[in-house]
Amino acid sequence: MLQDLKNAEEGSVVLLHACAHNPTGVDPIREDWGRIANVCKERGLLVFFDAAYLGFASGDYDYDAYSIRYFVEQGITLLLAVSFAKNMVFILCNLTNP
Repeated sequence: MLQDLKNAEEGSVVLLHACAHNPTGVDPIREDWGRIANVCKERGLLVFFDAAYLGFASGDYDYDAYSIRYFVEQGITLLLAVSFAKNMVFILCNLTNP
């Protein structure tokens, strides 16, 4: 993945899942996000985060949003799409089935 990002044309838009990566289900660890952010910054890539599954990967919204916050802290311009449709179903199920 890093090599693909390094080979991307400068200024390209790249789509990243904030968590619960589809279709692999493999989420980068925090150190990986640092490496990914560095390459995106170096190449001037416009990051488009898809955050449709916050809370699904770890059970913690804040933990799953780490990548987004980290990129913002690094001064990386990004686009963000957030959907709470699936997350609300998850919350309602937990409230009705403690």
